[in-house]
Amino acid sequence: MTIDAELGPVESAPGDPWQPGNRRKRWTFILLGCSFGVFAALAVYDLVSISGGAGVSGGTAASGATSPAVTHPTAASPSGASPIAAVPPVSPSPGTGPAQRSLTVTGIAAFGPDGMSDGDHPEIASRALDDGGQPWYSSWYLSPAFGNLQAGTGLLLDMGQSVMVSSVQLTLGGQVGAAVQVRVGDTADLPDLPIVAAATDVGGTVRLPSASRARGRYVLIWFTALPPIGQGKYQVSVYNATVDGTAGT
Repeated sequence: MTIDAELGPVESAPGDPWQPGNRRKRWTFILLGCSFGVFAALAVYDLVSISGGAGVSGGTAASGATSPAVTHPTAASPSGASPIAAVPPVSPSPGTGPAQRSLTVTGIAAFGPDGMSDGDHPEIASRALDDGGQPWYSSWYLSPAFGNLQAGTGLLLDMGQSVMVSSVQLTLGGQVGAAVQVRVGDTADLPDLPIVAAATDVGGTVRLPSASRARGRYVLIWFTALPPIGQGKYQVSVYNATVDGTAGT
C-alpha cells in the first residue's frame, strides 16, 4: 500500500513494478522497453536506407549510367577481312564518249591572211609536227604587228576528219611576246574559223584549252603579234604543235 499526500493510503495492485518492493521487475520492464525502441529504430533505418538506395540507383541510371551500345549484325566475312562491303567498280555510262587523247594530224600548211597561198615559209611547215629540234618560223618583221604589212601568220592543221578539240599545246621559242589564237572549223578560210582559245605575251611551252565545244576538221594556229629576236626584228618559231581531243562524231 502507498500513501498519497492528498488521497491518503492507495492500494497497490499486486505485482505492480512501480511498487517499492518490486525494483528488479521495474528494471526488467525498463530494459525490455529500451530493447523494443532500439529494434524499432533499426527497422525504420533499414526501410529508409532501402528506399533511398533505390532512388539513387534510379537517378544514376537516368543521368549518368551508360546504356549498352546498340549493335547491328553484319554479314559474315572471311577471317581477317573487313566487314565493310566492297564497292564494285563503276562502269562508264552508255553516254560516255571516248577518252581525251592526242590526235593525229594528217596535214599541215603555212597560212597567211589570204590562206595557204601566202603563208610564211611553207616549205618547212612540217617541222612543227616532227619535234625534231628544227622549228618552223615566220618571216621577220620590224614590229610585233608585222610592220603593219599584214594582220597575222600561222599554221593550218588538217585533222583528216571532224574532231572535238579540247586543247592545243605549242612549243615556241624562248622569247616572250607572242600573241596567238586557236581557231577551229570545217573550211580552210580565216573568216570561217572561229576563235576557241587565245593567249598573249607568251613564249616557251604554251597550252591553250578550248573555251567551248570546238568541233571541226581544221585547226588554225594564228599569230597576231610576234616576239622580239634582237636587232629590232620580230619573228615567231614553232618547234612542236599537238592537238588533244576526241576523234569522230
